[in-house]
Amino acid sequence: MPTQPDQLRQLPIALGPVHNETLGSYLHRLAVANNRPAGLLARLLGPLPPEFSPLSNTTADWAPHSPERLATLSGRPTSQLARALPALADFLSPHGPGQRTDRLISRPCRCCTARRSPTASVVITLSPAHVHLCLRHHLWTRSTHDIPIVSLPEVIEAQRRLDQLARRHRQTRRALDMARKIVEDWSASGMPIDLGKEWTDRDRVEALAVSKNISAEDRSRLAAFPEIVMLTHLILDPPTTALDPKELYLATTAELSRRFARIYTTLGTQDPLYWRFCLYRDRNWPVSKSGASL
Repeated sequence: MPTQPDQLRQLPIALGPVHNETLGSYLHRLAVANNRPAGLLARLLGPLPPEFSPLSNTTADWAPHSPERLATLSGRPTSQLARALPALADFLSPHGPGQRTDRLISRPCRCCTARRSPTASVVITLSPAHVHLCLRHHLWTRSTHDIPIVSLPEVIEAQRRLDQLARRHRQTRRALDMARKIVEDWSASGMPIDLGKEWTDRDRVEALAVSKNISAEDRSRLAAFPEIVMLTHLILDPPTTALDPKELYLATTAELSRRFARIYTTLGTQDPLYWRFCLYRDRNWPVSKSGASL
């Protein structure tokens, strides 16, 4: 394929990008459809990114004419491509929103992928950090393979509650990361509240054909997801406006006991909840009215 800008031609098979698709994913799909090496297409736009893959989403070292070259290859106007490819939009508008810190490299479920791009086996996109599953098709997507969760209504409902939190709070991703770390620390150091039955009942992946492809970490996060969301809610909407770590800790553990309808064994300074949230909590973190509920 010629590489001079004035000699570049449209590829025989033109594919449109999926909304919020990564550059690497789009170039790989374009390459496969046209029987071309994906790396070759990427080099026509700029230096090949390190470990170039469908997960790649960088325009580092692109030249000013790179967007035009992508438009020529794809047979799509630059403006149309920019509406679907966040990295391209950022390159064209360097003073725009910039880094999308509320989004993660992710993927749609297999059913959504088939609907958006029937010939693709996988499409990689930037998705909101709080989205863990497809509510349309009831598939957990935070794993290497989709996990059916139609038999886990509490997981589906937890995602809906998390969606509500994300609409109300700008700090949802931060609170969600904190809640996940607290739960992981609980599991490693001893649970202050007995959630074993719930997690065991939800860990039904072993009965599925995809079980051998699902890591233990992914299974644990799916099983604990409703509790992680509940803790995220309490981090964003604490049960007290008190700034004293001990008061905040006691109020939070009491609220957890109430919501779980079982005793929370207060561990004080040894509790990850205390030193991750109550002790080192950012005092500038917006606090909602106490007692808020979803």
